[in-house]
Amino acid sequence: MNRFNFSLRRKLIWSALLCFLLPLAGIYLMTNYLTKDLLLERAVSSSEDGLRAIQSEVNSVLDQTLELSNVALMNSEIRQQIQWGQKKKGSLEEKDDYHLNYSRLIRMLDELLRQYDDFYVTILGKNDFTYTNYSYSDYNPYKLSSQPWFEKLDHAPAFSTYWVGLQPNYYDGVEKKESYVITIGRPIRTSSNSIIGYVVISVNERKINSLLTKSLSPNQQVMLLNEEGTVISHSDRSFIGSRMDWWEQGEHDRTVDINGKKYVYAEQAIHANDWKLVSLIPLSSAISKNRQILLISFGLQALFFTIFCILLTVLIATFTKPIRDLSRFITHIGRGRLDMRSGIRGNNEVTLLARTIDNMLDRIESMVEQITIEQAGKRKAELEMLQAQINPHFMFNLLNSIRFNILSRGDRENAELIESLSSLLRMTINRDNEFITLQEEIDTIGHYTRLMNFRHANQVRLDVSLNPGCERALVPRFMIQPFIENAIIHGFEQFDGNIFIEAELIEQQDASNIKITVRDNGAGMSKARLEELHAKMDKDQGNAKDGPGQGFSGIGVLNVFQRLRLIYGGKVYTELHSEEDVGTVIVIHFPYETKAR
Repeated sequence: MNRFNFSLRRKLIWSALLCFLLPLAGIYLMTNYLTKDLLLERAVSSSEDGLRAIQSEVNSVLDQTLELSNVALMNSEIRQQIQWGQKKKGSLEEKDDYHLNYSRLIRMLDELLRQYDDFYVTILGKNDFTYTNYSYSDYNPYKLSSQPWFEKLDHAPAFSTYWVGLQPNYYDGVEKKESYVITIGRPIRTSSNSIIGYVVISVNERKINSLLTKSLSPNQQVMLLNEEGTVISHSDRSFIGSRMDWWEQGEHDRTVDINGKKYVYAEQAIHANDWKLVSLIPLSSAISKNRQILLISFGLQALFFTIFCILLTVLIATFTKPIRDLSRFITHIGRGRLDMRSGIRGNNEVTLLARTIDNMLDRIESMVEQITIEQAGKRKAELEMLQAQINPHFMFNLLNSIRFNILSRGDRENAELIESLSSLLRMTINRDNEFITLQEEIDTIGHYTRLMNFRHANQVRLDVSLNPGCERALVPRFMIQPFIENAIIHGFEQFDGNIFIEAELIEQQDASNIKITVRDNGAGMSKARLEELHAKMDKDQGNAKDGPGQGFSGIGVLNVFQRLRLIYGGKVYTELHSEEDVGTVIVIHFPYETKAR
């Protein structure tokens, strides 16, 4: 793992930088926090000021729409012409008067509405009277009666206005693609409140759109919304006709969250109806100009900070030069250059330390020379001692030669004894492998039993039963042999007996265990002796009264239990049962392994 090792010089520089950076960052964060509301207030105020100017112009357009409708409602000639058309025109003179007055009225209305190019005026009488300031070829005015909102005009009170709102442009005489009109409708009533006609006025949405897009700030959105939040006009025409789900009628905070982004919100009411003029500016963009002042101030502080850092670095480099030289000197010493000396001069603490190290190196060189001489003598003595030892392999080869000699003379029994002794000695001397297979351990026990039967008058029979796969299990060397040794020496004494060794695999969900059972029909143990052994097992005192030198392997029975706990920890389980004149049973459970640890 890589570690960042900083020198003292770097630590001093970074400490000084932190001592300056932390207050600087604190000042910046505190200033930013304290001025956040002020910047937001200024952004909202600026947005509202711009929105008021747009509001005045939009109100002017909508007022013109109402004024044009008032002309139709208040003009007595229009009312008279509509009512006159409802009467039966019997004489030719009355018909001529009707047409004459109708022509004069049309000319008057054309002259009046000539300056309103973006307004489309339609007057429909319940008789045949019709007036439009557009051509019938562009649009048939009688189609208005089929609009779903037209019937609502019959229920509108006198002199009231029904705001139809946004509609797709239905006039062929203008560019219809992505074009919309804003429409109002008003009923024409008599003094008796009966409806004699209707006036419908539409204004091209582009007229209002041109007002919304004039003098916009960067990233600003200005829109005209009806009481349901539907866009009547928008600085971005792609939003026209869509509904703003985030908008609700009523008061709003100074900021709103739209799709996870915060905007500065401002609104102005339209006095002609319940529509709202809304402005949205991204908060980051709205306060960016005011924040530039803060950034300029911070930039000046950073400039002075850079100058301070350069000066601080030069001073620290000068003051820490002796420390750097001492560090390099110690690095060379760590690489084995004990013949080097610091050469640092001066009157400070570092110089005193350097001189102390030089003196220490002088003493170390002297001690190294002395140790070198002593080690040379020690190696010479060890070599002489090794040369005096007999190679163990020479002994094994010699025993095998004797065995072959005896076997050639027909003495198979003694040849087998020598073979068992040779194998047992090899297993005892060769301690390189801590773990052997269970089959090798069983073979060792077989050799040991054969030699013990030769040594004692009694004959012990060994019965081994291994389930398939158990012979490949790795077990600690001399794990079972101390149990056999204990059974032969203490269990049978001067009479014959049987020792049974059984091994089986126990499959579990997450792992496999091996269970080894060693059972004899010897003398057994008294209850008091058995309780004593159990107490020692619980206290992990297996080495007490049972150490090396008490048997062939030098490993006691309780020491085997302790050794298994050290190797397998809590995964090993041991049992010891014995009864006088019946025999002893030892059971061991531990993990089944076939690969060396």
